[in-house]
Amino acid sequence: MTLRDLRIFIEVARTLSMSESAVNLGCAQPTVSQVISNMESEYGVRLFERLARRLYLTDDGTYLLSYAQGILALYDEVDSNLGSYALPVVLRMGATITVGSSIMGELVSRFEKEHPLITVEVYVDNTQTIESMLAESRLDLALVEGQVFHPALVTEDILPDTLVLVATKGFPIADEVGLSDLSSLPFILREKGSGTRNLFVNLLEERGITIKEKWVCHSSDAILSAVRSGQGLTVISKRLVAPELSEGILREIAIRGVSFARTFSLVFHKDKFFTPPLESLVKEIRELRKKES
Repeated sequence: MTLRDLRIFIEVARTLSMSESAVNLGCAQPTVSQVISNMESEYGVRLFERLARRLYLTDDGTYLLSYAQGILALYDEVDSNLGSYALPVVLRMGATITVGSSIMGELVSRFEKEHPLITVEVYVDNTQTIESMLAESRLDLALVEGQVFHPALVTEDILPDTLVLVATKGFPIADEVGLSDLSSLPFILREKGSGTRNLFVNLLEERGITIKEKWVCHSSDAILSAVRSGQGLTVISKRLVAPELSEGILREIAIRGVSFARTFSLVFHKDKFFTPPLESLVKEIRELRKKES
């Protein structure tokens, strides 16, 4: 099995089509089919099921895919960077939206100032999306606020964080409430796949409490704009709403008996090879923990 074979396999696994893969790879369809057939014969497994003229990834195919993406990502990284540490290096970092809106800008700016030959490209999305990108080796590492479940990923606690329930001064709700008092009230929430949303909604579901999802947003700025306009309540990182709370634009609503404590975590693939530039970035991230302790 060669690196070329792995590239072809990954493309077929992505498209689930021999013909589409051939077009994307710029080769003939029989070549793609032969490579897959040879791999299956060599190892005595079925990588794909062929049912009703459609392809389906088997368990063996899924197993191979989990390693093939990491192998090729590592090869491409070595091929690009070997002997070039004196040249500009690009690192790919993921961040969930709360992290991206609160600490990522300062972190990356400080790191790039200290390491002028290293550029950090940042992709910001919800926890679920960042997790998938890490598992597929499309990111080198990430900082997330949600739980990560993929077995190939390693997490390391970095910073504590707290969610708070907030509303405008004039919103009709007391300064302290019970969780059941939130039933049927209008909320502005993050989209599904968000770590912030999952922490709050899962607790409500455990208690059998239903709220009204009036707005669903992918952006913290959009959420805060809606809350400031009196559209409803939200649960959000205290880091993101601290200025509005201190200026009296918004107020924090205490929930009796409930604490939304969580952690920002460093996440990376368990098979990730840490180059010297990547080690430097990880060191900078770990310094955050010392600065807030």
